Amino acid sequence: MAVQTKKPDFSKLPKYENLLQKVKRGIKDIDFFDLRMSYTQSKDFKFSNAGLDSIRNRMIKALNTKEYQKAIKSADSVLQKEYVDMYSHYVCYYAYSALGDSAKASYHEYLMDRLLNSVIESGDGKSKESAFLIISSNEEYFLIYIYNLQASEKSFTNFDGDPIDVFKAIDPETKESFELYFNTSLLINVGNK
Repeated sequence: MAVQTKKPDFSKLPKYENLLQKVKRGIKDIDFFDLRMSYTQSKDFKFSNAGLDSIRNRMIKALNTKEYQKAIKSADSVLQKEYVDMYSHYVCYYAYSALGDSAKASYHEYLMDRLLNSVIESGDGKSKESAFLIISSNEEYFLIYIYNLQASEKSFTNFDGDPIDVFKAIDPETKESFELYFNTSLLINVGNK
């Protein structure tokens, strides 16, 4: 059977706030796909948030200039509103590692990995039928970044009524060229659940 994009059953999802409290208490047996999906039903979820994007830009700039405490402070500001943001967990992981705080670095690395895996487990990204299900465009760019891919072009298509982002990508090591598919229905159809 062909791989198809995994979709949530919103009527059966636990409340985001309950899952979030478990994550913050260090409980590891939660479903991170459910965490991301339930976030789309929370009061904090927005299709676009220029304020958080501005903080993310400062966070990345601080990390690149090795201002680790500043990077962590900005990442924490994003995580207060969007705890499922992989970039912020990555920044915390990297900055805490550089500062020698292995416990906090490990915590954020674990969250980043589980969130990323929940995207990867939602499909295989090789076709519109099996596109990765994302909840923000940041997830597309994080996946491309973390796998060190070069994205050269972005286009749009659809499948069964769902909008799909398509990236032409190149693996710089193998020089293999391929397309990556992302289902953006949760961004576009926020009010239609």
